[in-house]
Amino acid sequence: MTAPSKTANAKVADATAKATETASKVAADATAAAQQSAEKLTAGAAAVADKAAADFTKVVDEATERFQEFNAKFVEAAKQGGNLGVDTYEKAVTSLLDLQEKAAEATPIEWLADFTKAQVSFARELTTTVTSTARDLLK
Repeated sequence: MTAPSKTANAKVADATAKATETASKVAADATAAAQQSAEKLTAGAAAVADKAAADFTKVVDEATERFQEFNAKFVEAAKQGGNLGVDTYEKAVTSLLDLQEKAAEATPIEWLADFTKAQVSFARELTTTVTSTARDLLK
């Protein structure tokens, strides 16, 4: 009766070995499938991240370009406004100095006329210097 026990034990051992081998194969197949799935997910996530980064970069570049265009237009408008202000200042001062010069010519007091003309001449030179400097800065 021991012989059949050995045979039964051998069969159990064989079955156990086959079950272990099958389980190992299933585990190996499952591990390989999981790795493939993980690699596909990683590749997909990387592709999505790359596309998102490219889209974000494009949006930032477009916004930067629009801002630079706006900035250039703003600077140009500021320069035009500054030049207009300088021109207006120069015309106002010139008109005032012309009026002072006419008043100096109309006065019968010679030293007062000479003093006023000298003051007008100095003011014209100063105004010319200031306005030309301002125009150079606005270029």
